[in-house]
Amino acid sequence: TKLILLDSLLQEIYSMTGGELCSVEVQGEPNGERCLVARTDVAAGDTLLSEYPVVSGPLYTRSKPVCLQCLKLMKSDCYRCTGCRFPVCDEVCEKGGWHAAECRVIKEAGFNLQVDNWNSFSPIYSCITVLRTLLLRESSPDQWRIVDSLMDHDKERAAKDSPTWQVHELLVVNFVQKFLGLSQFSQADVRRAIGILRTNSVKLESRVGFGEGVAVYPTYSYANHSCLCNTHTKKYKDLRLDLIAQVPLKQGETVWTRYTTPQIGNFQRISDIQKTWHFQCTCARCQDPTEFGTMMSGLVCSRDCTGILLPIHSNMIGSPWSCNLCGRKTGVTGVQRILTEVTKDIGANREEDNQTLLHLIDKYENTVLHKNHYLLLGIKEVVLQRLMVSINKKDNYAKLSREEKVEVLALRTRLFREIVHILNVVDAPGSPWNHKLEKMEAEERELTSKLDD
Repeated sequence: TKLILLDSLLQEIYSMTGGELCSVEVQGEPNGERCLVARTDVAAGDTLLSEYPVVSGPLYTRSKPVCLQCLKLMKSDCYRCTGCRFPVCDEVCEKGGWHAAECRVIKEAGFNLQVDNWNSFSPIYSCITVLRTLLLRESSPDQWRIVDSLMDHDKERAAKDSPTWQVHELLVVNFVQKFLGLSQFSQADVRRAIGILRTNSVKLESRVGFGEGVAVYPTYSYANHSCLCNTHTKKYKDLRLDLIAQVPLKQGETVWTRYTTPQIGNFQRISDIQKTWHFQCTCARCQDPTEFGTMMSGLVCSRDCTGILLPIHSNMIGSPWSCNLCGRKTGVTGVQRILTEVTKDIGANREEDNQTLLHLIDKYENTVLHKNHYLLLGIKEVVLQRLMVSINKKDNYAKLSREEKVEVLALRTRLFREIVHILNVVDAPGSPWNHKLEKMEAEERELTSKLDD
């Protein structure tokens, strides 16, 4: 009966937003949880569902001042909403649907936003998406019933939450109850809304000049996780999300997504899964300390041994590590100390030029970290993204000399080829990495040939 009601609510929401349940349905499991399954036989490349979020907004953990409609980063001289006086792009964003939810209650409360540093994180913005979630209860009961049916892992969070999360909860409670005067929402209501967002929200695609955002999708939220999933998502600027089959699926087969990116090694990914979603992934990758031979979490044993340190029990947080060559064992504390030092070094140099970041790879590759380590992969991705942006900015690219253009194109392709070489091994069958690499290689050939014209 609950599933029939849920399906009816989803159809009602889709009729309002324009989404479509193409080839999936929500199904109950013996343990009482729900999952997505294929409604019919599906071919690789088919769209399983296409939908818009029921709630969306700034990242709920931290956010710089952004337009409350489109999330564009704001400056001190920006346009202000004539209703609530929060920064928005213009009159169009001022009248946007996402901003309308909180605009009225902020205006009625007479809350006055104060921003001390427009380039830093502003605490009030981390309250906005939680507030929008709560307001659904009154503004859109059907959408609220969908959101309210989602898991929040409250018991697990109560036992494990850090003091930082507790402070965040109090911040939102004070904003909602004291500053906005919305006494109808209790602290338990706020806590549940935060839990729903933490458990079910999806990060929006990052764009240059825009802040980070999240969204909760009504059907996609029921998809369960596997690091070796059988689907991938495609996200659009208008916030539409398409779920696409990577391999053929039979009717009734479970539809798997992934909650983390494949670029993260077991050591970090398994910890993230257990701390955020409170379950232990049992896929083949998570259970293999070598991650199919890539050594993506491996550390170099010592100056006297070229072996690789790996966790003895890959999917157990706190497992001791051992060298695959000399057998030396070490505790996880020592591993964490090394990774913390490397991470701090990367963070301190993250805004430096590409050459500095590439030197960091040379510094740690095969001396501290295995050459395929996920932290080194992360550096390559930062440089790769910069190169892609510089090529796409036609004016800046045009100013480069011929030799500089050739160098930029070659470096971009080389870095992506190195990344794809690893992801082809650890990612799920049907992943589009080779296709993306082929497109990049073809583009490099085309752009290079034009330089000779």
